[in-house]
Amino acid sequence: MIGKILRSPHHFARIKSIDTSAAEALEGVIAIATGSDASNSFGVLPVTKDEHALAVSLVRHVGDLVAAVAAEDEATALQAVQLIEVEYEILDSIHDMKDGLEDSENPIHDRGKYHIGEANIQKRVFQEFGEVDKMIENANASHHSNWTFRGVNHGFTEPHATVANWDPRGRLTIYTPQQVPHYLHRSLADVLEIPMHQINVYRTFVGGGFGGKSDPFPHEMCAAILSRKSGRPVRITFDREEVFLTNRGRHPSHIEMNLHADSQGRLCGVETDALIDGGAFASFGHVTTYYNGVLHTAPYEIGAFHYTGARVWTNKPASGAMRGHGAVNSRCAFEVGLDDLSDKLQVDPMTFRLANLLPPLSATITGFRITSTGMRECLEKVRKASSWDERFRQLPLGHGIGVGCGFFISGSGLPIHWDPNKFPHATVHLKIDMDGGVTIHTGAAEIGQGSDTVVSQSVAEVLGLPLDMIRVRSKETDTAPVDLGSYSSRVTFMNANAAISAAMKIRQELIDATANITGADPKKIVLGDRRIYDKRNPAVGVSYLEALHKAQEDRGALVASGAYRTPPMGKAHKGAAAGLAPAYSFSAYVAEVKVDVETGQTSVINVWAAHDCGKALNPLAVEGQIIGSCHMGLGQVLSEEMVYGRTGHLLNGNLLDYKIPTVHEMPKVFPIIVESNDPEGPFGAKEAGEGPLLPILPAVCNAVYDAIGVRVDELPITPDRMHRCIEKLCRSQGVTDPLELKTPTLKLSPLQESLANRADEHEKRDIARRNNDDIEPYHNGALFGFTATLPPEEQSDDWKVSVMPSQEYIDNPRLAGTAWKHIERRHRGDDT
Repeated sequence: MIGKILRSPHHFARIKSIDTSAAEALEGVIAIATGSDASNSFGVLPVTKDEHALAVSLVRHVGDLVAAVAAEDEATALQAVQLIEVEYEILDSIHDMKDGLEDSENPIHDRGKYHIGEANIQKRVFQEFGEVDKMIENANASHHSNWTFRGVNHGFTEPHATVANWDPRGRLTIYTPQQVPHYLHRSLADVLEIPMHQINVYRTFVGGGFGGKSDPFPHEMCAAILSRKSGRPVRITFDREEVFLTNRGRHPSHIEMNLHADSQGRLCGVETDALIDGGAFASFGHVTTYYNGVLHTAPYEIGAFHYTGARVWTNKPASGAMRGHGAVNSRCAFEVGLDDLSDKLQVDPMTFRLANLLPPLSATITGFRITSTGMRECLEKVRKASSWDERFRQLPLGHGIGVGCGFFISGSGLPIHWDPNKFPHATVHLKIDMDGGVTIHTGAAEIGQGSDTVVSQSVAEVLGLPLDMIRVRSKETDTAPVDLGSYSSRVTFMNANAAISAAMKIRQELIDATANITGADPKKIVLGDRRIYDKRNPAVGVSYLEALHKAQEDRGALVASGAYRTPPMGKAHKGAAAGLAPAYSFSAYVAEVKVDVETGQTSVINVWAAHDCGKALNPLAVEGQIIGSCHMGLGQVLSEEMVYGRTGHLLNGNLLDYKIPTVHEMPKVFPIIVESNDPEGPFGAKEAGEGPLLPILPAVCNAVYDAIGVRVDELPITPDRMHRCIEKLCRSQGVTDPLELKTPTLKLSPLQESLANRADEHEKRDIARRNNDDIEPYHNGALFGFTATLPPEEQSDDWKVSVMPSQEYIDNPRLAGTAWKHIERRHRGDDT
């Protein structure tokens, strides 16, 4: 059966009636579903379940799902969709995210007593850490910018598609290219009102995800509903416009970034205000709002941090998680600000960064623990590879280089769902039968990032076996233990650790069996190349199969289960878990660009990209992730944007008008792998799938400034926007010919030498902390004179830890901060 969806033609409207009679009468139509068939809400986060399989009473954006049809063929299904008559009451729609901050007569969603005023504010965050009241007073140089970031789509090749089959036993099997099969499993049970054991989610090969397939989706619910009603399998496949209307891409954002540096070249203050456009649904919005702030509190030591963030609902396709979730835009604004600060202090931006880095085994200003960091090595490697010292501020007009850094999570420290209590983030089962082959059962979603390979490598390494003896079963929930999914760059760290845990149990059984056969001391027995032997006398040993068969006596197949949960960590303030991770990756890039000053065309020529992945378990895959991240980031910085017309309609929902860089725009990328060997990562590994995207945006923006002296504050840098910036620069310099523009210069101040000396001292500090077993705690604040071993808030009343704004701030807020002018209904003291 072919399923098709009737979508709303309106941005925001109330459904008054739906008449499906004409469609039902059409020959070949087998089933029709509307919102009345499944009224339960769902969402990827249990705290914000605001989606339905089909609209129940309101449609919230053009393309919202209204009804679904299952028919014998596609033509009939499409005809039936056109025959469904819907009567709408059109409501005033919101397209500008700033309007989402204001009270509305008809809010897009109603959260009951938890609703913020009568506005369309989905989430608001306020955080202050450090000596906030002193940062302006202590500043010797300041940077102020207001950024505009357009929405960006994932652009994956494979469109959304699903097949649902409700068999005669009453069990549902759904085939879908999902990044989060477990969350879909939960949502299907909620929406269909059946127990989870009656559902089998079969993850098909994923033809590109990048975060765009990490939500449970309404169309998956629709296929299941239609299959239940028809008693037959139903397939739904999107066209490209439907993919864009489903979206879940990068949030359009307005970000104010203010940075302050003191006379010693220390980053004494960071002030960020981020208003983000969530579109019609919450998706990962709670998390995104926090990430826009907390994920630029490292890798540098900071004297004070102020963040206000707000995510609003608008009548657009929903934004969600996209590679580098929540961190990309604010990181770009932050790193460009660091370059501007360096310019004002008259110091090299490389040296400025090197002199302000947090050490390994330290805590950030918000309480994140840094177990390992290769940030210093990343910067030094790209500095050398790009010939930075010989080229920065020394290239001709239109030719420049720039640096940018990144910091990203290796998995989320806490799970999305809290039930069952203390349930692992990842579980892996191993089975070895008499043939000696190892079957790995895991729920981790292989989406092209190589998770099946990594888990195979991990087990093979522990058991001393070649990869051709390992097989992975990871496709269906009936046979795979629960894994939370492929998002937040969690799979290598968490799933591989679980696999190692399971493999170590079987390893011990093989060692015990070998000791039983040979009489060797079990503590001296090792495994390698399908042989298990005494490491002092390799002649004393047995083959892998001989040990295996001995271990299988009277019991049959060896079976083991391993799991991973994050250790206790983080502080106790509200929102402390957002951005918390068991480890973090670090990156530094240098980009070389050429800007045609007459046309505004920007071209990226070379990128030197260093990424600290802890340990490269699969170096070729890591290099591929670095290069792929560069390509995706270049799209956002140069050409990609979701364009909306004056009436709010998406104008470029196709791959012709949505400008993804082709091979002709792709620069030569020189990937550089840095290995900091994380103490808790599997064999020292951390993430390499999302973090490598972050630095490319600011590296290009900073290179553009080096080339022509334009500090961009709007992405993408399309030729027309760049040309306007060049015209403005010409007027400010009093020239009519852009070829006469003066390029930026750098005359180093005495502070440069001081920063270089501090960077050298900190390098020695970092080496000592990595190599010594007995390490004292190090808390952000030590650079500012506080005792490193204690949190600064325990040493001074001036060091703030606050998650609620003062009345003084509410009376004079920044843009996103105006969200705090509204009072939640439950706190109003009225009957509303």
